Amino acid sequence: MKRLNASGAIGLLISMLIIAVLFILMMPTLKNTGGAGIYGSSIDKKSVEERVNKQVEEIQNMRNQSLNIPQEYQD
Repeated sequence: MKRLNASGAIGLLISMLIIAVLFILMMPTLKNTGGAGIYGSSIDKKSVEERVNKQVEEIQNMRNQSLNIPQEYQD
């Protein structure tokens, strides 16, 4: 019976094992460097929400002022 050389398959399996271990070890680091990720974000969500609400209020005030201008000229 002919013996087959399995060194290529064994090398491939070992390299895949090394890549899998490195991936598992690096996964927490990759999650934290997401930049725009929602869960690992370092942005204070409440302060962002407050700023957005303040800007919306300012826009509504400007809109109301622009709607009141024609009424002032009619009086």
